[in-house]
Amino acid sequence: MSRTPSLKPLLALIALACFAMLGGALLLQHLAGWEPCTLCIQIRLWLLCGGALSLLILVAEALGLRWLTLPSWPLLLAAAGMAVYDNTHLVLIETGVLESSSCSPFPFYAFYLPLHDWLPRVFMSAGVCGENDYSILGLSFTYWTLLSVALLLALSLLAAWRAVRR
Repeated sequence: MSRTPSLKPLLALIALACFAMLGGALLLQHLAGWEPCTLCIQIRLWLLCGGALSLLILVAEALGLRWLTLPSWPLLLAAAGMAVYDNTHLVLIETGVLESSSCSPFPFYAFYLPLHDWLPRVFMSAGVCGENDYSILGLSFTYWTLLSVALLLALSLLAAWRAVRR
């Protein structure tokens, strides 16, 4: 009988990926002057949620409190999925498939969770959705972020699948 692989390395990789992408976005904003749009800010929130949830699951697993992880797995998958959804919306605006007016000037949570007031250097949007002049290795930054959050979702699905198999 084969033993199910440990979730710890995968959860640590998910947390590291979330916080690394969030840190990279903040570095590009504050050091390179790249202004985030509303959807970029929402993706930051999903990354923060995903990183925190993966750490919560990791700690609960280490303490043997597997029952505590049950509500966290769907939330982790939702955070990763919403990051992909918002980034896809951003790519569709940038390529002209959707009009930029489909992007609200306020993040969805702005009226009941004013993160832009509490942490403006992280959650204040100053850019316009779809106006992206930034590229890395000849590819638009939004495509790189879409690839990154899609890989994050794949890792989260793999971790959830392994957790269910246990």
